[in-house]
Amino acid sequence: MYSAYLDLSPTRVKGARALGHVSRRVYFGPLAPLRVRRLPTPRLPGGRWARVRNIVSGIALDEVERTLVAWDPKLAPQAAPRPARVYLGRQVVGEVVEVGPEAQLLRVGDRVVYQSGQCCATREIEPPCRLCAIGSYALCENRYLPGPEQVGGGWSDEMVVHERQMFLTPDGLQVEQAALLEPSAEALRAALRYHPEPGDQALVLGAETPGLLLTQALRALAPSLSVTVAPRQTYQVEVATRMGATRILYPEDGDDAVARMTGGRLYRSRSGAQLLMGGFDVVYETLGTEESLRQALLWAREGGTVVLAGRLQRWTQLDPTLIWSREVSLLGVVAHGVERWPGGMELAPAIVSGGRVSTFTLAAQMMRDNLLTPERLVTHRFPLREARVAIGAMRDRVEHKAIQALLDIQDVASSALLSDAGGPAALNSPRA
Repeated sequence: MYSAYLDLSPTRVKGARALGHVSRRVYFGPLAPLRVRRLPTPRLPGGRWARVRNIVSGIALDEVERTLVAWDPKLAPQAAPRPARVYLGRQVVGEVVEVGPEAQLLRVGDRVVYQSGQCCATREIEPPCRLCAIGSYALCENRYLPGPEQVGGGWSDEMVVHERQMFLTPDGLQVEQAALLEPSAEALRAALRYHPEPGDQALVLGAETPGLLLTQALRALAPSLSVTVAPRQTYQVEVATRMGATRILYPEDGDDAVARMTGGRLYRSRSGAQLLMGGFDVVYETLGTEESLRQALLWAREGGTVVLAGRLQRWTQLDPTLIWSREVSLLGVVAHGVERWPGGMELAPAIVSGGRVSTFTLAAQMMRDNLLTPERLVTHRFPLREARVAIGAMRDRVEHKAIQALLDIQDVASSALLSDAGGPAALNSPRA
C-alpha cells in the first residue's frame, strides 16, 4: 500500500522544529515527520475488520498544520497516548474490497466513508461508556485503550479499519460530496451545539471550509437567521456570500464595525482595554487562533454564546473577564456525533430517533436535498502521488486562492514522488 503518514519519532519532530524556520522545504524532506512511501500490505487484524480501497480524499487544514509540526507540545491533547505512526486523511470515501468473517455491517462492494476513530464500538466493548451511549463517540472514555489500530488513512490508496469506523454512503451522493461528509457533519454538530433562536444575530469567524460549511448549515437549519461571516481573505468573500452569509465583516473591519453592526457600544480605556456592550447572540469561532478567540469573546453579547469549532492546536492567552463578567457561555466542538434535534425541518422518520439525530446521517440527507453543497468549495485536485504538492498548496492557500483540495487516489505504484527522498518538484504550482 502507498500512504502519507506522520512519523512522530522525537528526532524527526525536533529536527523539523529546529530547521523549519530556515526553510519550509524541511517539512517535506527525508528527515521530516511527513513520510510518503510504500508500506507492506497489512492483514485484517480481526473478524470485524475491513479493507477499503480509497477513491477520493479531502485535505483538512488541521492535518496540513500537523505535517508542518505546527502544534504546541504543552497543549493537553499532546499528553494522550498515541501511536508513533499517525495516518493522515479522515475525509475520505472508498469501496470495501475485503471483510472479515464476522463482519455484520459491511460487505464487499459497499461504498463507505470514514466516520470515527477508536471508541467502544470499534473496541467491541459492551456495555459502551456513557459518552458512546449518547452518541458522543469522539469523546469515548475507552478510546486510548490498547488494541488493534487502523492502518492507512484517506491519504493512502487503501486502509484497514474496523467496520464500525465506517459510514455506509447513501445512494445519490456524488463522490465529492461523500468525501466531504465528515466536515459537513462537523459543521452540523457545531450548529446544533447552540441552535439560534428566531431574531438572533450569529457571527461565523473564518471562511475556510469549516466556516463556510457552518454558514450553510446555519442557514439551512434556521432560514430566517442573520448570519454574518468574517473572512480573513478577500477572495473568500464571494464564496461566503454564495454559502449563505447575509452580511460580511470585512478583514479591514474591527471592533468599531461590530459595535455599529450590532447596535452595541464600545468602551476603551487609556491602558488599551476594550469592552463591548452588546454584540452577537452567538459567535462560531472556526479558526483556532489567539486573535480569533479574542474577537469571539469580545464580540459576543452579555449572556451570549461562543462555540469553539476550530481544530488548530496553538497555545493562546485570553482575558477571562470577558467570560465571567459578561456571563458568556463557552462551548467546544471536537468532531461529530448524535445531537438533540430542535425540529424546524422535515426529516425522514428513520433519521430522528428519540429526539436525537446523527449529524452524519443528517448531512447526507441535506446533501441529497441540496441544502449542503460542500462540493462547491473544491478549488484544487491532485493525484495521490502529488500529496506533498497538495499539502504545500494548502499551506500557501492564500497565494493560490485555495479553499478545499481533494486527492484523487490513483494507481501510484510507479510514481517516483512516493519515495522519501526530497520534496516536491512543483511545490508552488498546484494543479487547479
